[in-house]
Amino acid sequence: MESARRTAERAQEDRDLAVELGAVLTRIYSFLRVAILPEGMTLTQASALATLRDRGPQRVTDLAAREGVRQPTCTGLVKLMEEQGWVRRRVDASDRRAVMVELTDEGQRALAAITDARVEVLERYLKPLSHKDRGALAHALPSLSKLIESRERGSGEDGWVGSWRGGVP
Repeated sequence: MESARRTAERAQEDRDLAVELGAVLTRIYSFLRVAILPEGMTLTQASALATLRDRGPQRVTDLAAREGVRQPTCTGLVKLMEEQGWVRRRVDASDRRAVMVELTDEGQRALAAITDARVEVLERYLKPLSHKDRGALAHALPSLSKLIESRERGSGEDGWVGSWRGGVP
């Protein structure tokens, strides 16, 4: 009986944490998205650029899968990013029928500007926090990183694969 009660309490604690964490992350995501993306860049474009930076050149189909969009959507996304000068397409040397998408120097600069803007915004918000609060945030980072790594592996502990996408680069 004790075990069933503890299991139910743990489930409720997990749910409460999920609700609170979700609300906080949503608010952080909202203010960062507005504050850091260059004018004319969408979050999807920023995410795709970060994927290309972090994982190197990708086939459009692979990039679509990583970004959680359909291949035709990704083709349009790549076209728009190519028009901005952030990416270029090239033939895949290992399969001349396939096209690879790679980040350009301009794409690297756009990502660097996003990173600089994110750091500036977060430093401004961190400054008024106490040393103890900043330490608590630093202490939470490994656990938050595990959430992201679990998504990148494709499933949570129970094998569930969610539909949420990665974050801002």
